[in-house]
Amino acid sequence: MRIGHFANIAESGIIQPRTHEVMTHKGQIPILAIVEQGLRQITLPPLVRPHVAIDNPNEELALWGITYYSYCLTAHMQTVLAGLVQLLQANNIPTAFILCRHVFEWTAHACYMSRNTENYLKKKEWGRAWHLQSLAMEGNIWIKSHGPKYAPTEMTEGVPDPLGVANIVSCYEGYQRQVGKEPDAKDSYGLLSEHSHPNSACFNRYCQYEGRQVRFISPSTDASVLGEERYLLDLLIFLEQLLKLGKERTVRKQIIAMLEGIARRAKEKQK
Repeated sequence: MRIGHFANIAESGIIQPRTHEVMTHKGQIPILAIVEQGLRQITLPPLVRPHVAIDNPNEELALWGITYYSYCLTAHMQTVLAGLVQLLQANNIPTAFILCRHVFEWTAHACYMSRNTENYLKKKEWGRAWHLQSLAMEGNIWIKSHGPKYAPTEMTEGVPDPLGVANIVSCYEGYQRQVGKEPDAKDSYGLLSEHSHPNSACFNRYCQYEGRQVRFISPSTDASVLGEERYLLDLLIFLEQLLKLGKERTVRKQIIAMLEGIARRAKEKQK
C-alpha cells in the first residue's frame, strides 16, 4: 500500500470541500460519506489483555495497547462522524465547526501516536511505548484537578496529563510538511477554534450591516471552510499505520479497503 499516494489525494482537487453537497453531486468523491459509512460497517472484535505487568511492559503489551487505542478511536469516530453527517445535511454549519474541531484534534492525536509509537517500536523501547499509550488512554486534567472532590483518592491519584493540543497539532503539521502537503495544520486548527470559542467569529455569521442598521440573517451554508475532507483522509491513514504497528489484521484490512476505494475513485476521476 502506498501511503504517499493516499496522502496526496486531498491535494489533487478531486475532493470537493462542501460535504453536505458532495453526497448528491455526481463525479465528486464524498470523503466524509465514505469514511462515515466505512467506519460504521466495522465491527470491533473484543481484545484480551496480555498477562503482563504494567511495571515491566514487553512487546506483547505494547502492541496490545496500540490496538486498544486504535479500536477506541474507531469506535468514537463511528459515533462522531454520524453526527457530523447529520449536521451538514441540515446545513447547520455553526454547530459543525465545533464538531469538526473535535475531529481535527483526534486526527492530530492519531498522527502523534503513530509517529512516536513507530519510533519507540523500532528501538524496542516497550516501556516508552506503553507510557505514551497510558497518556493517551488515561490522561485527564479534570480528574487530576477536581476528581478528589467526587471520588476516593485511590481512584484519582496517579492520573497523568493528556497529550497537549499544541504538541499534537505541531506534529500533524510536521507530517504535512514531510509528505509534501501545505503545512497548514496550525492555521486550520486556529480557524476551527475561532468559530468554536465565544467571540466575534460566531456572531458575525448572523449579522448583516446596512449603515446604522443591523439585520439578523440565517448563517451561510457554505461548508468549504470546514476542510474536513482533507484531515479525514489523514485520519484513515494514521489509523492504518497504528493498526499495522500493532500487528492487527481484521480492522486494518477494512481501513485499507476504504483507502484503496478512495484512491481508485480519484484515479478514475482523473481520466
